Amino acid sequence: MRLLIIGCGSIGNVLATAADSIEEIDRIYLTDKVEVKAKEKVNEHPKAIFVRFEDDAIMHAMDDVELVVEAASQEAVRKFAPICLERGRDIMVMSVGAFADDDLRERCYSLSKIKRGRLYIPSGAVCGTDGLRSASSSQIDEVHLITTKGPESFKNIPYLSDNKIDVAHLTEPTVLYDGPARKVLSLFPKNINVAATVSMLGVGFEKTKITLVCDPQSRTNSHLLIVKGPFGEIRAETRNTPFPSNPSTSYLAALSAVAALKSIVANRWIGV
Repeated sequence: MRLLIIGCGSIGNVLATAADSIEEIDRIYLTDKVEVKAKEKVNEHPKAIFVRFEDDAIMHAMDDVELVVEAASQEAVRKFAPICLERGRDIMVMSVGAFADDDLRERCYSLSKIKRGRLYIPSGAVCGTDGLRSASSSQIDEVHLITTKGPESFKNIPYLSDNKIDVAHLTEPTVLYDGPARKVLSLFPKNINVAATVSMLGVGFEKTKITLVCDPQSRTNSHLLIVKGPFGEIRAETRNTPFPSNPSTSYLAALSAVAALKSIVANRWIGV
């Protein structure tokens, strides 16, 4: 199996390390908008080959692989996911917030069905998605995701500076956003991709409620997923260890991608 990873940040690097140890994977193409980063990572992974971050180079690599993994940005999803699926290639998407764009999401769904390329979205940093998926087979009355992160996760957020919110000087837990999932994904595009995942699994981007909290004492990225309906109630709480190099990303998100990759390679799915 051959793999193309777009994005060599925290998640892309963990995934490449895992792919190095999977016997069935014989080649890993690596690319990143910051090409020097991709070149550095290629030296760390025995199976890796550098790909220039140019359309022609990426398309050429895409034609030589069975699976493309986006681990870069919502912009990368918008650009490469439709192209990948149009070519009938499988793709795993990590920057799931891009799918709050209804046109993009439906286009990718349609291409996946017509061209037979599979669209994989790992559970990411939140637990309880299995129960939410099961509940969606019937009626769901409420989906509420409460996410709490420390100040380090909220650096360089235009929405906060525009509203004169200085997270570095907060002294108590403070709600930064409380409302529909669709809006929070545009205001905090790098902080809460899990909002898109639960929205797509459950009641959609308008009916899914998101509460985003900054806690100056928090040393974890926590998610409390609450789902209610005739089936009963789900309360799934996850306390994640952030990446030291990227506090807005949880280590569990990378592990969910690794677990998905192993399932794809083995063609074995448990708990679906």
